[in-house]
Amino acid sequence: MKKKLHRWLILAGIAAAATASTVALSEVQFFKMLNLKAQDTHFVLRGKMPDDKIKDYVIIGVDQKTLDAYPEFSPFWHKYYADAMRGAADAGAKVMILDVTFGVPVVKYEPDNDSYLAEAYLYAMTAGNMPVICAYVPEAMGAQKDARFAVNLNMAAASMGTWSMANLTSDSDDFVRRQELIEDPQGRPTDQLIRSMALRAAEKLTGKDVEFRKDGIYLGATRIPDRTININYAGPQGTFHRVSLVDFVSAARTHNTAQLEKWVKGKAVLLGPDNMADRYSTPYYTAFGTDKWTTPGVEIHASTLRTLMSGEFLVNVPEWFRYIALLIDAMLCVFAVSLLPVKKTILAGIGGVLFMVVFTHALFRAGLLLSTSEMMISFLIALAAGIVFRFATAERKTTFFKAAMTLFVGKEVTKSLDESDTISLTGDRIMVTIMFTDIRGFTAFCEAKDPAEVVELLNTYMRTMVSFIVRHGGSVNKFIGDGILAVFSDRDERAKPGDHALRAVRCGTEMVSTEVGAFKTGAGIHSGEVIIGNVGSSDKMEFTVLGDTVNLASRLESLNKEQKTKLLMSGTTYEMLQGQIDTFFIGTVPVRGKTEPMQLFTALELVPEERRLAALQEAKQ
Repeated sequence: MKKKLHRWLILAGIAAAATASTVALSEVQFFKMLNLKAQDTHFVLRGKMPDDKIKDYVIIGVDQKTLDAYPEFSPFWHKYYADAMRGAADAGAKVMILDVTFGVPVVKYEPDNDSYLAEAYLYAMTAGNMPVICAYVPEAMGAQKDARFAVNLNMAAASMGTWSMANLTSDSDDFVRRQELIEDPQGRPTDQLIRSMALRAAEKLTGKDVEFRKDGIYLGATRIPDRTININYAGPQGTFHRVSLVDFVSAARTHNTAQLEKWVKGKAVLLGPDNMADRYSTPYYTAFGTDKWTTPGVEIHASTLRTLMSGEFLVNVPEWFRYIALLIDAMLCVFAVSLLPVKKTILAGIGGVLFMVVFTHALFRAGLLLSTSEMMISFLIALAAGIVFRFATAERKTTFFKAAMTLFVGKEVTKSLDESDTISLTGDRIMVTIMFTDIRGFTAFCEAKDPAEVVELLNTYMRTMVSFIVRHGGSVNKFIGDGILAVFSDRDERAKPGDHALRAVRCGTEMVSTEVGAFKTGAGIHSGEVIIGNVGSSDKMEFTVLGDTVNLASRLESLNKEQKTKLLMSGTTYEMLQGQIDTFFIGTVPVRGKTEPMQLFTALELVPEERRLAALQEAKQ
């Protein structure tokens, strides 16, 4: 339980680190831009708003048709704008945003233009009851000091409080996603602050001036998120209903009131350039990337006004919500990567990405902004960290299980499995030397001892004996009660071809010569062919050695008591020694199933002196 809790705490720490890293990266310019582009994607996915949400707004556009129809230079189109203004007022439009600036008077060239436009403005404002929002021209502030800037319309708009900022607010990538609505008060009265065109139009439509309160900015009962808002675009360019300035002026001059009312009655009207001259990159530009898909400034003002009037603001989710969402996102990712199988991890990852897109888009449609890119970054950081953690723990587990495999089944089996990557019921026929060992009088010893003491003593004995086998390059195949079955072969580490008999005899001699506590050891050694491999079933298998060689080695070990020896080796093993060890011939014994008796040898150093002399005397006779 502690191990599992420790693992979970590590995973939770990784998720927390991924969240903190994401929050820190969000302050880097590249990731800021990435967040903005992700926000743009929501607009593209949502597409155009339904007509019932934009029906109260219409654009009178200075389009290509207008440019082709009017021969005059556009700075002298005052009378066209004036006639459009009068026509909209007579048709019952609620407000007009005139997104056209007049920087200097044109009386020198067209004596009647400035006065004609100003008269139309005053008519719309009074008789027509249609406020006209005009562009703020800073030079007009000094008009009384310099007659060059005394434009009648500007002076009238300033005096009647309908001038406003035509400026659009751009992000660092020159995309227009936000709009500054009003100047920073800095202690000044609200009525002295210059508004954006959209906010001034909204004030006229609602009959309420914006107010700065302790808990925020208010337009009537509607709370505005901030001085600068995210524009909730109604759609890409061409979304709002449009009328060419040519057609509108023509209908106004022919007093086609029915057509004018059909176009603008009860609506907010925006008049401005609708050609390639005054266009900006907006979120919808992202999907296409050509000038055709940039949005006219007048339409951006229309979307800003619609946002204010509808109250459908786009605001960032609370910071606590953002942190929790990023943390949950990272935690789900890192837990999936660390705990699930690879295939399920891949499926979970794909599902997680799709869920993030759907979830953040659903929030967007509800007016809440949670950055999809931040969620993705948190997910990717957690994914990378989770993979590293998974491989690190997998490496530790691999090392642990290799050690366990070596401990329980031997180095040879572990190496074979590691190289083949398969577990199968197969075997090989090879030449080996088998050694059986056994503790003398173990059964009688156990009868008078406490079981716990027996186990402790036996473990000490086995640890010592196994160390001898390992040192001589052999492998312990299995423990049989108090006995050991060891295998020596040419496959052993540091083995020389054909030296397995020599190593086995040296090992056996050392083992039987060493007493561990009260335990004494007997050994039987025989060389020959065996079948070595995995035996059993798919549910349970064992790596073992099979064949007559194994049986004979076991038989030799049991003959030690009868022959009064500690170690017995077969004639085959004796021959493979090639005189490298001094041996002593014990005699021969019949073997069941064999026509020839088996010769018995032992290491000379293990034979008592009196037995050697007796054998020498017998040989002389």
